[in-house]
Amino acid sequence: MRLQRIEQFIAVVDAGSIRGAARRLGVSQPALTRALQQLEEELGVQLMQRSVRGASLTAAGSAFLARARVAEAELRMGADEARRSSDDGGGLVTVGVSPSAASLLLPEFVTALRQQRPDTRIRLLELSPGTLPPLVREAALDMAVAHHARSHLDAGLRFRPLFEIQMRVVVRPGHPLASARSLNELVQCAWLSMAAPGLPGDLIRQSFLAAGLPAPVPAVHCGSHSVALDLIAASDMVGLLPPALLRSCMAAGRLVELPMAKPLVPLDVGLYTRADSPATPAAKAAAQIIVAIARRLALSGELRSTEPIRGSPSAHSRRVAASR
Repeated sequence: MRLQRIEQFIAVVDAGSIRGAARRLGVSQPALTRALQQLEEELGVQLMQRSVRGASLTAAGSAFLARARVAEAELRMGADEARRSSDDGGGLVTVGVSPSAASLLLPEFVTALRQQRPDTRIRLLELSPGTLPPLVREAALDMAVAHHARSHLDAGLRFRPLFEIQMRVVVRPGHPLASARSLNELVQCAWLSMAAPGLPGDLIRQSFLAAGLPAPVPAVHCGSHSVALDLIAASDMVGLLPPALLRSCMAAGRLVELPMAKPLVPLDVGLYTRADSPATPAAKAAAQIIVAIARRLALSGELRSTEPIRGSPSAHSRRVAASR
């Protein structure tokens, strides 16, 4: 199977049509059509449905696309490592973080990685937790820091527990329910959620269900803490924030905490990496720095560590066992 054909297949998927992909690749439409046909013959399946409206993936094409993207990304990284075989400290590292982890890790992480590897380029993406693991699996990200949003981990991923965040309920000063102390009083509120709609891992839903209450449908889904802070501060919406970010917001007079009589379901935050490919030198250094920051925060008492200790189950495992 030729790499060029895989690249051409991905180009057609991204362009949505053979015509658009041919224009982007600088080849003729007939030549690109023949290349796709040859790829399908090699695989023995039909990858795409062609029509006057463009090209769409078949079920087989969708299954092949996920692996094709990983293969292409692996070869790009391999070529980059070959060019930098002397490991001069260069390279690119791409890191995704959930909003809850961003404020805790990013400033120190960037500073430490720049000091250790000044020639390494850093690309950061702040996205909702449920969208990050697939991007790591598809090699769009080297790693991601997010809470474990799925009951079963993808076989192509590793998840290393780092710490636990006890999120806090927040509203604007003067909110009509500023005296609320239980989720039961907040069922009918307009909630702002950091989880993408339709994806697992929504802490609001989990906490209400754990309390035996109907889970409210969030009025707004927002993947950015900065936007979320503005929305909560300017409205009667209710949201969740990590303690470190809440402290700065309270000091500035923007938000206040509603101290719940019973704590919410905690977030188990960890590091997602690919299980089926070696990390680049830059990615290895980045992962080591993230783990070191998490340990320091745990030792300082700011966070509760969930990193497994030899012979000891993780916090998540202990909670699962206790619930049985």
